[in-house]
Amino acid sequence: MHQSSPTLCSILPPRSRSFLVLGVGSPLRSDDRVGLVFCDYLLEEGINCVKCEYGVENCMDIITNTKPETLIIVDAALFNGGKPGDVVIVSEDALADSVLPVSTHSMPLQLLLKVLKDRGDVKEIFIIGIYPKLLDVGEDLSREVLSAAKSLAREIKKCLEEERRERQRFCK
Repeated sequence: MHQSSPTLCSILPPRSRSFLVLGVGSPLRSDDRVGLVFCDYLLEEGINCVKCEYGVENCMDIITNTKPETLIIVDAALFNGGKPGDVVIVSEDALADSVLPVSTHSMPLQLLLKVLKDRGDVKEIFIIGIYPKLLDVGEDLSREVLSAAKSLAREIKKCLEEERRERQRFCK
């Protein structure tokens, strides 16, 4: 997993009391559906994740109603030096430096994040981008991207379990 700071565990609780994970993707564009598939993996593990087909803009009302302190968006993303299945984690601040530039959806990512922050819906936003291999019409994910989605879901589960154990030990 190629990561640009921050690390995966550092963007999850306890650092943020409330967080929302959005899996974004187009269900008929091969690897572009990785965020949706990732969400399925989290849901199978009992971890809440909202599936946003065709872009975050289609889940604005959920974000507004939930008002998470931290929003984590998982999506296919084209980034410099990326290879299929590579993963980057970036804060909204890093987007200004063009670390994660290209959305495969209709609304420019930087504009969408600005709207969310300006409205006060969220305090922090992190993007987890998975580099796609195929963006053609189709329902199958490439082996590399599917492997990255599974690995990422396992890592998030592990981070949350470690935090839960730490909290239980601290409370004893």
